[in-house]
Amino acid sequence: MDKFGVIFDMDGTMIDNMPYHNAAFVELHKRYNVPMADDFLPRTSGKTNNDIMPMIFGKDISTERIAELAHEKESLYRELYRPQLKLVNGLRELLEEIKAAGIPMCVGSSAPDENIDFVLDGLNIRSYFTAVINSSQITQGKPHPEVFLKAAAAMNLTPEQCVVVEDAVLGVEAARNAGMAVMAISTIMPPERLQQADMVIKDFTEVNIYTFENLLN
Repeated sequence: MDKFGVIFDMDGTMIDNMPYHNAAFVELHKRYNVPMADDFLPRTSGKTNNDIMPMIFGKDISTERIAELAHEKESLYRELYRPQLKLVNGLRELLEEIKAAGIPMCVGSSAPDENIDFVLDGLNIRSYFTAVINSSQITQGKPHPEVFLKAAAAMNLTPEQCVVVEDAVLGVEAARNAGMAVMAISTIMPPERLQQADMVIKDFTEVNIYTFENLLN
């Protein structure tokens, strides 16, 4: 395929930060004396705070209260993760390779604006991406394909021309629902949980631009 693009999820994909999100949610549950389900992380990974907060605090929670709790949780997460902020092994080199080849890239994430800025500007990688689609631009979280479809449109590509890189089961499902090829990285999930993806990698040292092209071909 001559023309294609790559869509990167951010949390758990570009950065190995999900334990810090989980720790922030643990603290949030403790602060409000709400029991935390054992399967909380896999059930919520890829969802927006608008989806998650009613799962914790009940469906009757107001929009204003969701915003307050989301701000509290994300501030906790950034405080915890800031000293550890770094890209997954091999990603910076891969971004350089893809950019040098003239292949467009986009971020497609359920994260809020503040977390996007925290990562892209904190790691100085914003310039690699044609566009960034995040929770402020979508109405439906993963496994709905909205975020990836908007990312494809931002790159002027069809879904069939895109490869999504994801770490979560719901993210892989969202990519499938978008009609896109998908590469999964096993930062938080064991490889056997990600078998709906076209391929599963441990980190980005295992791939190059030809890997993405081969997935589409």
